[in-house]
Amino acid sequence: MIRFMAPDLPTPSGGIKVIYRYVEHLRAVGHDARVWHGTPGFAYESWGSTAPVDTGTELDFAAGDVLVMPETGGSKWGFLSERQPVVMLCQGMDFVFASSDFLTDEPGAYPGWPQATAAIAVSDAIQTFLERACHPGFPIHNVPVQIEDWFTPSPKEKRIALMPRRRREDLLGAVQLVRRSGRLADWEIVLIDGMTQQQVAEELGRAAIFLFGAEREGVGLPGAEAMASGCYVVGFTGDGAKEYMRPEHASVIADSDVVDMCDRTLEAMEWFEHDRSLFDERAARGRDWVRSRHSAGLVRERLGVAFEAITAPGSTSLLPDPVTLRHYQAHAPATDVLNRARVMARRTGRRVLDRLEARRR
Repeated sequence: MIRFMAPDLPTPSGGIKVIYRYVEHLRAVGHDARVWHGTPGFAYESWGSTAPVDTGTELDFAAGDVLVMPETGGSKWGFLSERQPVVMLCQGMDFVFASSDFLTDEPGAYPGWPQATAAIAVSDAIQTFLERACHPGFPIHNVPVQIEDWFTPSPKEKRIALMPRRRREDLLGAVQLVRRSGRLADWEIVLIDGMTQQQVAEELGRAAIFLFGAEREGVGLPGAEAMASGCYVVGFTGDGAKEYMRPEHASVIADSDVVDMCDRTLEAMEWFEHDRSLFDERAARGRDWVRSRHSAGLVRERLGVAFEAITAPGSTSLLPDPVTLRHYQAHAPATDVLNRARVMARRTGRRVLDRLEARRR
């Protein structure tokens, strides 16, 4: 069995969706793969994945099973694997050294994880980073993320879409410069926030332009989804998006250059209104590039190759003996009513004792 430990986030983030899709593809090629959440009965009701989910703060593993851990948090969660072998799923470079400091080195072939036996990199940028970070010969498997089929173009309208949560100041500056140019006219700015994934896909399908505020990205999934939806993408690469944010089919902006973001947005608006063939050609080229490198078929193929090696007889990634392992959630703050009451009681008691001590003084 292959289990992917996943944090119990309130809504399925992009990283969580990657884990679920990986499990679905692994099962399609014949592996017994599962997602592992810590809260008993945990489920995402609105996330229509077919991946089976195991829940519980502790689970029993058999000899020959495989545990896949996200790299989130760096090495601080290394104790959870109880010195058992673990495969790292790396979706962001900035997480790898998150628990380290400037004055000491991180031990292990994989930084901070002496028990890690292989890593899965979800982009070329992450693979390049891990090749530098890991010891020579450490197995790194490049498996792209899947762009969902529902990200597809609709008839394009004069709409400029953006997600305001990342690089808000840069995006705000660029949009305000576009407004002050006097050329916005009947173009509409659309903020994609607080929407379901179907609503996001619908908005991206209609939008002609997507302003991408990429920052410290492993892949930069929103930009890729916008490109797959037929948007012309103007924005930063955040490093991870540089593999698809290419000058032949996107406008790549130097870090925090909001003036150039404004100018390139105005340029794309001009193409849309007065040189539609050029606009459509560049947008189509970007869509074809993303679709060819983030298809379900390619993800399944790469996962099959990776886990053929990871689960091969004699692989160091296989658990050598039966073991009971604990989930992140076993160390999370108490959230149920009874435990919250206990915490409040302890805090109240401590305040009373502090006051009595103060009076004695």
